[in-house]
Amino acid sequence: MNNEKKLASILNRFRDSLSSKEIDLIDSLGGAVENVNDSWHDTATSCHLFTDGASQLDKNNAGIGGLLKKGNKTLFTFAENVGDCTNNEEEYLALIRGIELCIENKIDNVDIFCDSELIVRQVNGDYKVKNERMIKLHARVVDLCLMLKVWSVSHVMREKNTEADHLSKEGLEK
Repeated sequence: MNNEKKLASILNRFRDSLSSKEIDLIDSLGGAVENVNDSWHDTATSCHLFTDGASQLDKNNAGIGGLLKKGNKTLFTFAENVGDCTNNEEEYLALIRGIELCIENKIDNVDIFCDSELIVRQVNGDYKVKNERMIKLHARVVDLCLMLKVWSVSHVMREKNTEADHLSKEGLEK
């Protein structure tokens, strides 16, 4: 991916906190981003990806699940067993699988919702990632997100993520 698209993607992530003056300053520094406002999030065309992980620590077993919706229509779902991993690893693996499916299906405008506040804050750059295994998973998420045109990752309360939760529990059984 070229630098212009990477910069535009980063700006899109932080668009709500940037002023037009700050965007103009960034443009003047390298002229790298043209018409950033034109590529900003359009809620009419975005899809919503919900992901979750589930684990049975006593059985060293974990599942991931998720679904992509556009309006009230579900475009795809997934439920997979990922074996022995930590709670945070399963949350990252669910996020990775969901984004991969978006890319495979040529869906590049995605609002992503996870009920793991830690993962959301790490992906958004609010928290540092210190664990070696998490660093690799985090890097994979960031790389995949850069392949999307417009994206965001937000925390959602568990009770608003019941479909993805159900799918992750299905993944435990596979």
